[in-house]
Amino acid sequence: MESLVDNREQTITYFVNGESQTTHHRKLTVRSILDSAGFTPPEDYRLVRVAGNHTYTNLDEEVPLHEGEKFTALFQGPTPTSHGSGA
Repeated sequence: MESLVDNREQTITYFVNGESQTTHHRKLTVRSILDSAGFTPPEDYRLVRVAGNHTYTNLDEEVPLHEGEKFTALFQGPTPTSHGSGA
């Protein structure tokens, strides 16, 4: 007798900077993870997987996702400076 495979899509919940995100995909690009979590433009951020402290620098790299996984988005973009004189 054959076993039946459950073809329903599983929802995966993961976290970026403590905010929950959901997907039906087992892999997402770094760019997609940052975009979905509101970190735009993604070029200004680096994504770090909390477990293992792995930093992703390639925005097109596919990241395998697991239920409850935690990531941190770190700002790496230019910081505005003021050019006025203080009084």
